[in-house]
Amino acid sequence: MSERLRMAVEALAEHPGRALASSLGVFWGTAAVILLLSWGEGFRTYMHGELGSFGQSFVMMYPAATSSGFPGFRKGLPVRVSRRDAAAVERGAAHQIEAVLPQQMSRGRALVDVGPRTRRLDLTGVDQRWAGYRNFDIAQGRFFDRADVARRRPVAVLGHDAAVDLFGSPLAAVGAILRIEGHPFRVLGVAAKKGRQYMNTNRPDNRMLMVPITTAEGSLGYDEEAVGNLLVFPRPGVGTEEAVAATLRVLGPRAGFHAEDEDAFMWFDLARFLDLIELFHAGFAGFIGFAGLITLLIGAVGIANYHLAILAERSAEIAVAKAVGARHRWLVRQTLLESALVSGAATLGGVALGLGLCAALVRWTPETLPKPILSGAVVVVTVAAILGVAIVSAVLPARRIREIDTSTALREDL
Repeated sequence: MSERLRMAVEALAEHPGRALASSLGVFWGTAAVILLLSWGEGFRTYMHGELGSFGQSFVMMYPAATSSGFPGFRKGLPVRVSRRDAAAVERGAAHQIEAVLPQQMSRGRALVDVGPRTRRLDLTGVDQRWAGYRNFDIAQGRFFDRADVARRRPVAVLGHDAAVDLFGSPLAAVGAILRIEGHPFRVLGVAAKKGRQYMNTNRPDNRMLMVPITTAEGSLGYDEEAVGNLLVFPRPGVGTEEAVAATLRVLGPRAGFHAEDEDAFMWFDLARFLDLIELFHAGFAGFIGFAGLITLLIGAVGIANYHLAILAERSAEIAVAKAVGARHRWLVRQTLLESALVSGAATLGGVALGLGLCAALVRWTPETLPKPILSGAVVVVTVAAILGVAIVSAVLPARRIREIDTSTALREDL
C-alpha cells in the first residue's frame, strides 16, 4: 500500500494544476450543499421558535358578517359576540375546545401619558389566562389575576419595549402610574422581551399594553357586546376545522347566524402556517439536495475526465506493465486509489469549508436572524455526495484500464 500511495502521489504531482482545477467543482459544491441545507434547517427551527413565541397552537377568529344561502337568515348582518358567548363555547364544546380567550383591541393606538412623556401604544383588553396561553413570561411584577378582572381594577401590564420607552427600564415601570386616554392605571408587571415576531395581533408583543378586559369595557369605552376577536385553543388532537365548526355551532344560535355559515367569522390558523413552513423546508431541502447531488456528480465526471486524460498519456506505461505481467486488478486498484485521493480530498475539503462557514455564521449572525443548524439531512446528503463522487470518479477510469490493448498502445507510442 505504501508503494501504491507513493506512485499515486507522484502521478498527481506531475499535473497539480489540472488535478486542482478538476476538483474545484466538487470542493465548492460540497461546501455549498452543507451550508444551504444547514441554513434551511436553521430557518425552519427559527421560524418555529418565533411563531411559537406568539402562543400555543390556536385559531384566531374575527367576527365578520353573515352570508346568503341559509333560509331564514339575512345576508350581510354584522356578527357580534361577547365574553359570555366565549364562555358558552368553552362549556358547549368542551370536548373540542380547551379555552376561548376574548380580546378587545384598540382600533387606533391608545394615547398613554407618563408625566410629560406621551406615547401611542396598542391596547388590548384580555383576561387573566392571557399570559399563559400567549407565552407572556413576566420579568418584573405580575400579571393581573381573576380578582383584578372580576373587580374591573385599573391595572396594566406592559410589553418589554413599551416599558423601556415609557419608564426607561422594566423595573422602574412596576408600581408606577400611567394614564390611558386620561384614565389612571397602575402598572402591575412587565413581560419578558420576546424575539422578533413574524406574526402578532396588531403590533409586536414587546410594545403591547394589556389591561383587564372588564376594565377596558367599563372604563375605556369598549363594547361589552362586541369583542374584537376570539383566540380559540383546540384540545390536543383536535383539528382546526373541527374546532372552528364546534365554535360556530355554539355561537350561531347565540349571535344570530347559521351554524354552518363559515363567512360569519374570518379565521387564521397558526398550525396551518407552521405546516406551510414545514412544506417549504421539505421542498427547499429536497431541491438543494437534488441539485447539489447533480452538481457533485458533474464535478465527479470532471475528475474522471482528468484521470482519463492522464491514462491516455500513460497508455504506453500501462501497456509495458501489462506486458511484464501486471494484472488488470492491480492496475485498476492503482487507478482507483489515485481517483480516491483527488475526489476524497476535494469532498473532505468541501465538508471542512462548509462546516467552517456554518460555524462562522452561527457565531456572527445576530439573534434576530436564522442560524445554520447541522441536521441529519445534511449528514445523509454529505455521505451520499462522498460516495457518489468517489464511485463516479473511479469507475470510468477503471473501465478505461481494461480497454487498453497492450500491442496497440506500444505501437502508437513507437
